[in-house]
Amino acid sequence: MQTTMAALSINQTTHPPSTSPGSSQFEDERFQRVIDEVEDYAIILLDINGLIVSWNKGAGAIKGYTATEIIGKSHKLFYPSEDIQKGLPGELLHLAAENGRVSHEGWRVRKNGTRFWGSVTITAIHEKGKISGFLKVTRDLTDKKIAEDKYNNSVEELKLKNEELQKEEERYHKMISEISDYAIILLDSDGKIIDWNKGAEKLKGYKPEEIIGKHFRIFYPQEDRDRNLPQQLLQEALINGSARHEGYRITKEGTRFWGNVVITALHDDSGNVIGFTKVTKDLTDQKATQDKIAIFMQELQQKNEELRRSEERYHQMIAEVQDYAILLLDKAGNIQNWNTGAQLIKGYTAQEAIGKSFRMFYTAEDILRHLPEKLLKEAEETGKANTEGWRKRKDGSLFWGSIVITALHDPENKVIGFSKVTRDLTERKQAEDFLRSSKTEMEAKNIELQRLNAELTSFAYVVSHDLKEPVRKIQVFAGRQLEPDKSAEQIKEFSNKIIQTVSRMKLMMESLLSYALIANDPMSRETIDLNNILAAVEADLEVSISENNAIIRSDKLPTIQGIPFQLYQLFLNLLSNSIKFSQPEKSPEISITTTILLNGQLPEELKLQKKKYHELIFSDNGTGFDQDQATKIFDVFRRLQIINNPTGTGIGLAIVKKVVENHAGYVVAEGKLNQGAKFHVYLPAM
Repeated sequence: MQTTMAALSINQTTHPPSTSPGSSQFEDERFQRVIDEVEDYAIILLDINGLIVSWNKGAGAIKGYTATEIIGKSHKLFYPSEDIQKGLPGELLHLAAENGRVSHEGWRVRKNGTRFWGSVTITAIHEKGKISGFLKVTRDLTDKKIAEDKYNNSVEELKLKNEELQKEEERYHKMISEISDYAIILLDSDGKIIDWNKGAEKLKGYKPEEIIGKHFRIFYPQEDRDRNLPQQLLQEALINGSARHEGYRITKEGTRFWGNVVITALHDDSGNVIGFTKVTKDLTDQKATQDKIAIFMQELQQKNEELRRSEERYHQMIAEVQDYAILLLDKAGNIQNWNTGAQLIKGYTAQEAIGKSFRMFYTAEDILRHLPEKLLKEAEETGKANTEGWRKRKDGSLFWGSIVITALHDPENKVIGFSKVTRDLTERKQAEDFLRSSKTEMEAKNIELQRLNAELTSFAYVVSHDLKEPVRKIQVFAGRQLEPDKSAEQIKEFSNKIIQTVSRMKLMMESLLSYALIANDPMSRETIDLNNILAAVEADLEVSISENNAIIRSDKLPTIQGIPFQLYQLFLNLLSNSIKFSQPEKSPEISITTTILLNGQLPEELKLQKKKYHELIFSDNGTGFDQDQATKIFDVFRRLQIINNPTGTGIGLAIVKKVVENHAGYVVAEGKLNQGAKFHVYLPAM
């Protein structure tokens, strides 16, 4: 039935009626075979509803379907979804039926989903005066379409570039003409003036009509013209592309000014010089200033030479002193110089000491109590710090040093460093110790009193600041509630703020209590399995661990001599900190590893203890901190500014440090911002 319809339609559209039925049938079949063999065109016969009834090789090559797959399907399959939604396939059949034929170009879809640019002609086929179907001829013009698009895009880009160049040129000429601080002049190849801007008129005094056409030699003093300087500058620009010069120039009124001149050669497309630009800046004031500076610099150079000689004599004197170690420190306490006395007293050579921190001369105990930093701070605040104490030599032996640290200031009275003078008074100290041996107990009490005074100062700070501020807020919000014009909603808001402030104050007071309990613990010790401490803390933090999806991994922990409550506080504060200061959208991961260290493996601060220590490393993947905060975070009420978690009281890590110190240990922090933190806890082994 399909073949008959095709033959009938082709016959109707391509041949007049034949008087010989046999001959007509033969011609139709031969014509159909010719169409089937065409490969450059998709020639498809559609019925009145747009269903496919015939398919040639060209259709298979272009669209990708076999005849078996496609005959009987709607020709809409070849159209993109956006054309189908617009009703394009049906509209084209309607136009072909109405006008006899219709042509269209657009994107079509192959079987594999790829698109091609098709040129389509649909012709209505008539039988006995009625439309019986359509002949649809398609050609793949994708390459032509791509080439046309590229050409059109190139033409459009070229048009836009030309418009932009025209606008840029107009802006450039406008900019040059309006500049008033620089004389910008255009010269022809002989040096005659052909363009003149406002800056040139302002600087040199000529109006355009007075100067255009004149030679630029007119601006030069007679002595420069006599030595042919203008022509020499043009020749230099011609050879090198540009020429620079500073010197006196002449205005219309005959006055002189000091001009900075740049002459640049202009070239055509062939590289031939067609003229020059000449840009002049009036530097008369700068020239006068430079002359004054030159005289001043000469005088200053002479004074500097005198100072240099004086400084050399001073350094030579310092270097030769043997009874005193005289050092220069930068603001951070790093050693900048080294004299003979320093080498004799401390044992280091200059190469070994320069660039290192002066902390290396202090004992572990002094480093733990931040004595080096305190001395620098005292010197910075009062101008000078005096102290005596045990110091370390290179070989590890100790000597009793008398130290004076003096702040050094720049002309603006800002501290730029310190001088440190040390004298070895070990023999005098030994004699005094022998005489004062009976006073050892009193000295110990004095040291304890100093510690208590330091803690009292911290508590006083809390009362005067951290606790006073919440009280002030409560007072303010309570007062606002009593104002007559406040609505119930506003009063409720103030009440909520008061409740939040009270909660904050409660948390701070509880933290203070924990710190006070640890500070005043009677130090009764017992054998403690740290695995049990960890289990107890994990049980108490169960809700927090669950809510934050926290993961805690731990090695088998050691058994030590310690105070249960204090060690519980150590684990509690370190683990709760790791959970509290976790990164957003990231589950906290905490690991606890343990290693036993011998004396030689310990931090410098513990090497004098002469015993083994357990190193416990608490690591997490939280917000971390900058390494320059590593010592400050253990100070009481020191809170880091963490944007996503501002709830800390600043006491937790102070408790950790206090617990470690009570157990004759040491703690050090290591961190990177947004990359987590590590706390190294060193506790004595049994």
